[in-house]
Amino acid sequence: MNNDAQIFILCEDTNHYHFARKYFELLGFNKRKIYSRHNPKRISVGSGAKYVENNYLQQIKAFKSKANHLDCILIVIIDDDTKNLIQNLYQLYTPSANEKILIFSPKRNIESWFHYIEGNLIDETEDYKKNYRDAKPTEFAKKLKNKICINDLAKDTPSSLHHACKELEKL
Repeated sequence: MNNDAQIFILCEDTNHYHFARKYFELLGFNKRKIYSRHNPKRISVGSGAKYVENNYLQQIKAFKSKANHLDCILIVIIDDDTKNLIQNLYQLYTPSANEKILIFSPKRNIESWFHYIEGNLIDETEDYKKNYRDAKPTEFAKKLKNKICINDLAKDTPSSLHHACKELEKL
């Protein structure tokens, strides 16, 4: 893994961005080389998931134009919202195994990961957003880095985190 790579994050909102940014900083990537495209709070123009879907192909194109001469990684984060939105992205473009395009999709929303990271069992169809209105995503990124994807995953680990760990293997 080249920790000097540029990272581009396409995600739904600032919670996703701060979570992902801190996580990749903790993996050793230079925070000055992490860039974002997200649907900012209070300036929102619709659903965050729709924002990701609408910008996905444009970001793939930008990534491919840079990947030939720069070491870069594209991170895509979209809440599944129980609608299998990750499949919508794969229908638009499915990254090959050797492309550094990582797609993360919490089954319901990012707050379900927060709930699990705190040591709770989760129902991936339940909405935990109300429990984490004032959450600090960077704190959950720190806990995730030290708990998940390092060793074998526990049997109660959400399927979306299993997928996330497999995506991280591309690095």
